[in-house]
Amino acid sequence: MIGIVADDVTGANDIGLMYAKHGYKAEVFTNYDGLDLSTVKADVIVLDTNSRTDELQKAYAKVVDATRRLLPLNCHLLTKKTCSVFRGNVGMEFDAMLDAAEEEFAAVIAAFPKNGRITKDGLHYVHGKLLSESEFSHDPLHPMKKDDLREIVAEQTTRPVYLLNYRTIAKGVAAIRGEVEKFRHCGG
Repeated sequence: MIGIVADDVTGANDIGLMYAKHGYKAEVFTNYDGLDLSTVKADVIVLDTNSRTDELQKAYAKVVDATRRLLPLNCHLLTKKTCSVFRGNVGMEFDAMLDAAEEEFAAVIAAFPKNGRITKDGLHYVHGKLLSESEFSHDPLHPMKKDDLREIVAEQTTRPVYLLNYRTIAKGVAAIRGEVEKFRHCGG
């Protein structure tokens, strides 16, 4: 079972559809109060918290609640689906999922080249433009004025934020594991 917590219905449906296209039975829920998730026959359960525009503490509480609903299902993978340009309460929502799952460390994978999202050395690009130069810099609720995703996430979390760069990834699994272990021992 894969458990996913999304911050809006569009993202929830997008990720559910991605799994479905790869042969997984995915179910997306926008209202799961009173629902016994253990009765759901799916490979992937996506819970939409509709928390992207909430105040930080309200978003935190919603993600904790959704994560706690997924934990009894013994998910082998928990995922926090955020906006692809990191609008909203991303750092706080990562904290909420980690706190609810009693975990200290998570990987955040920001790039999605198929949708024009590229991250290089921490800087996020949208269709070849830096995030701060993209149409998202004028978003009425979350104008994206920064390009470095580490800064964006760090503004909302008390946890350290590290960069695993492409040079390390290109070296393969052993190099990635070594770098991740260094991060973990540094308190990340």
